[in-house]
Parts: sequence; structure tokens; C-alpha cells
Amino acid sequence: MSHSELTIGDGANGPQLAYRNMRPEDRDKHGNLWVRVHDRPGGRVLYDSMHPLRQRLCMEGMLCQICAGHADRNKDGWLFIDWLREDSPPTWPERSVTAMPPLCAEHARVSVGQCPHLRRGRYAVLRVRKPHLYGVSGGLYRLTANGWVTSEHDQLSPYSKPRYPGMLATRLHRELRGVTVVALP
Repeated sequence: MSHSELTIGDGANGPQLAYRNMRPEDRDKHGNLWVRVHDRPGGRVLYDSMHPLRQRLCMEGMLCQICAGHADRNKDGWLFIDWLREDSPPTWPERSVTAMPPLCAEHARVSVGQCPHLRRGRYAVLRVRKPHLYGVSGGLYRLTANGWVTSEHDQLSPYSKPRYPGMLATRLHRELRGVTVVALP
């Protein structure tokens, strides 16, 4: 995506980041503008990078983040893997906010064996009864006399707070509630 595609649009609460040629799928139902990416089907799994549209579709539809098939769900909840981060709540993994979609049982096993993030830190395999949509994260843009300037780090924008009018979303987040730590299926 090129900065030349961006412009200032009219939002319900004032000016907001927009594309010059807006498409219906560019904004989610909360009014967040999503980054446009080109699809490249096939290939190998890149554990350190997730395609923003695929991540969004998997999180919205509760689909496996690897195969985009149905994520594993039983009476105890959806299957997730979450790792302990510096910003994790003291109740971790309960009430953890994650951008990692759920998994099917097969790809949970593959991920534990192959994902470098899981090998580097403390993680837990979880059943989550209430994986609530929490918000989005992405880059914050502002227009200057020299063109668009963006923040170096992604910002999290919870749905419970006013939306950032200059955000270009790249990740959808869920808060994990009703968590049970389980063995890998």
C-alpha cells in the first residue's frame, strides 16, 4: 500500500483517514479503516508475520489461523495458544488480549513444534469459552506539510474507547475470558 492512496475523508466525528478510492470492505462495522494488502495464495507458513486480511477473517469467523478451516471447539471452548508477554495482565492467561486467532487441533500441534515465538517464551494451550472481540491495532497516521507521517509502533484501539481517526488497522484483537489451561489435543 502506498501513502499516495491515502487521503482525509469526512467521518461522523470529523476528519478521518481514508483511501482515495474507498471500497465497502475497507472499513469494518466499527468504522476502522483497514490496510489493503495484495493476496498471494499458497506458500509456506510465516510464523513471524500474518496477512492482515487473513488475520481479520480468522478472528471474525473464529477460523484456524493456519488453514482458515474451522477452529477446534468443544464444551470447554475454543482452542487458542497464548504466550506470556510483558503487557499480559496479572491474571494471565485469563483476560489476555491477543491478536492470534484460534487453531484447529492439527495446527495447534504443528505450531507448538515449529513456531519460534512459542519456543522462546512461556506459552499455554487454552480452551476459551468467551473470546470477546476487543479492538484493533495498527499504525497511526497524521498529515503534515511534507506528507503522511506514521507512528513507529502499532497502537491498540479498544472498541470501548473512541476510535483513532488516523488509524490504519492491521490486526483484530480478542480478550480471552473463561480460560482453562489444557494439554495439547
